[in-house]
Amino acid sequence: MTINLRKALLPVAAAVCVAAGAQELTRTELAIRDIERAMALMDASWDKTMIGSKTNLYMADRYNTATGDVSGPSDIWPLTAAVEAHCSLLQAMQLAEDFDKDLYDANFDKYRERLDILIDNLEYYRGTYRLNSYATSNKESSPYAVPRASRRGEANVTGILNVYDDQMWLSRELIRAYEITGSENYLELATYLADYVLDGWDCWRDENGEEYGGITWGPGYNSKHACSNAPIIQPLVWLSEIYKDTGATLRFAFRDETNIVRSEERDRSTHYLDFAMKVYDWQMDHLYDDRSGVFWDMMGADGKIVTYRGYRKHVDCGGPVGNFYSYNTGTMIAGAADLYRVTGEARFRTNLATMCRGALNKFATLKRNLKAYDFKTDETAENGFNTWFNNVLIRGYAYALPYCDNNSASNGLNGIQITLDYAFDNHNRDNMLPIHLVNGWGNETVTKPFHQFAFASEYSMLAVRYLTDAQTGGVDSVTADAEEAPSDVVYSLSGVALGRLGEVEHALARGLYIVGGEKRILGN
Repeated sequence: MTINLRKALLPVAAAVCVAAGAQELTRTELAIRDIERAMALMDASWDKTMIGSKTNLYMADRYNTATGDVSGPSDIWPLTAAVEAHCSLLQAMQLAEDFDKDLYDANFDKYRERLDILIDNLEYYRGTYRLNSYATSNKESSPYAVPRASRRGEANVTGILNVYDDQMWLSRELIRAYEITGSENYLELATYLADYVLDGWDCWRDENGEEYGGITWGPGYNSKHACSNAPIIQPLVWLSEIYKDTGATLRFAFRDETNIVRSEERDRSTHYLDFAMKVYDWQMDHLYDDRSGVFWDMMGADGKIVTYRGYRKHVDCGGPVGNFYSYNTGTMIAGAADLYRVTGEARFRTNLATMCRGALNKFATLKRNLKAYDFKTDETAENGFNTWFNNVLIRGYAYALPYCDNNSASNGLNGIQITLDYAFDNHNRDNMLPIHLVNGWGNETVTKPFHQFAFASEYSMLAVRYLTDAQTGGVDSVTADAEEAPSDVVYSLSGVALGRLGEVEHALARGLYIVGGEKRILGN
């Protein structure tokens, strides 16, 4: 039994605005253009930064747009961005088949083959070792390493050379690949990685018999990170739906209230949904900053691994530390959206609205010249990962859109549509974009395919948004969007939602805007 993620993604998205600069296009036309631009970005990166043969392929870590020089192979995490972009594009193409069959027929198989090639070449990052975890001892495990090996299946995955978040990103994309292709091998691998990750849950009990909880960054780390917990929530919800009513079980090891190791047979569907909520609750309890509505990076520790009778022992991590990164909130937004969709629990929807608003305030700025939100990124493309982090937040907004009780999700999506288009129209360098979408390349010549595939994925998810809206009969007029808006929401004349009047009025350039369906002069 399977679920159809491309239909479950946006059940209702009836208040979507067509972006400024593209107001002459219907949603369907804009979606097709977004798909075409995603293909252009992906083809450029495939041609310039994918090195080797079909059976021995790697992605370069950097590409110099001036000289054509490339670096050595990327780690597994950036390569996952290429897998994600192909899943997103194929998902958009499946929806587009009803509107532009020629585009689908001419391109779907090409990108499906590339997806298969990418997943096949992940084997150069895979290895096998013996793992001692909180409730399992000397267990043979075959996860993916951070660096690439020269031979398939022979990567060094010991110690700090494999991390749980890498397995989470891959499990997510393998589920999507399964939904797109129907390949049971992809589902089997996604399930294996999810089980491997949950083995890293700190199931030791405190003096009250409560689990400490949380998943460490990896088997070789003590620190518990937002990025080693929240990314698994959405895949677990999906797996719960896939295995529902199948009768599939697994044997799971844990510690009881007295810290004795036990194991029991569990229904897979129930097990995965229970853990999705446990991980979500742990992150809300330990890493959520209620002042900003976003999440701390981690709970730090000294890096020492303590063992007890062949098992890993709990180590106190202290309180939250580090920075706020957009992806750590994006994964929680996506997780909350899917948990609300399948459980109907009001707390997920309430949290969703707060997180969506907090993320927009923290990670984006309103560009007065474009009347759109622009997401903050790094100083240069070679330093930092915020461009991809923002992609995770954007896809979170896409999942949140039907349930977000304020305009933050739609404002974020409209912002990335406008800024991507601005960069594509003004700063396009052989179908590669700068990380500063509005300001351009400056003196930079180096980019990362990591970033380019993130942009392509964003374009594809925007297309999914518009096409889902078109299929569900959503409003196809920016005027109607403005007229139906709450009375305190400010729209540009082209129909872009800018935010609530009290939040954005101070940043607006003087001019005509729509508030509550009426034109008003606002700004300085």
